[in-house]
Amino acid sequence: MKQIYGILAHPAGHSLSPAMHNAAFKALKIDAEFKYFDVKPQDLKKFILKVRKEKIKGLSVSSPHKEAIIGCLDRIDPVAKKIGAVNTIKNNKGKLTGTNFDWIGVQNSLLEKTKIKGKTVVILGAGGAASAAVYAVKKNKAKSIFILNRTVSHAKKLAKKYHCKYGGFDLFEKINPDIVIQATSAGINSLKGVKIIPKKFLKPKMVVMEMIYAPLITKILRDAKVVGAKIITGERMLIHQGTAAFKYWTGKKLLFP
Repeated sequence: MKQIYGILAHPAGHSLSPAMHNAAFKALKIDAEFKYFDVKPQDLKKFILKVRKEKIKGLSVSSPHKEAIIGCLDRIDPVAKKIGAVNTIKNNKGKLTGTNFDWIGVQNSLLEKTKIKGKTVVILGAGGAASAAVYAVKKNKAKSIFILNRTVSHAKKLAKKYHCKYGGFDLFEKINPDIVIQATSAGINSLKGVKIIPKKFLKPKMVVMEMIYAPLITKILRDAKVVGAKIITGERMLIHQGTAAFKYWTGKKLLFP
């Protein structure tokens, strides 16, 4: 019987997860299919009943469900509990367990380009993706971590949880970080993009990482490239966290370039 997995998001159609996982299933001759599950927030609980009833084996979880999904699960592991968000679910005989591999996506993507230890890091955003990014750089012994957000009270709340610094986007100029992680959903599916940090504040010495991949080159990455900074596009994170999720579900390891 074919096993069913999928991406849970709203909207979900832009996700590259089905293409990645279906190619992996085919390569490893696993009788499984990875589908799109576009679920509105108000329909989340009803969808989870479907997951249990239809024995959907696993889910990748994306915006806007990463935090709301926690209350629908039987268990979350310590990492997801610390981050406060779930991006991967496994169904074991009707019992749903949530974990979070976004931090692995952040960690491994950064380590392809730079060291994290001893660096000053700015994280833009204060939601579930930002929490995973803080977890990753803190685990890798960043020297200083600043959480900047449009709504400063949200940044303050996340900073208190991780014992780091916070502020509004206007603080960026004074920090002059080594690493910048764009962890908001601003600019998703927008080719024009959204200005979060003015280009004049980006420097050649910086490594700028984007956590979204639709479009692949967002405005902050375009600006960073122009000033000579190193950039990390969002599909690197997708690949690294997706590889971890695939092993969690199937026990099999994938190697991507």
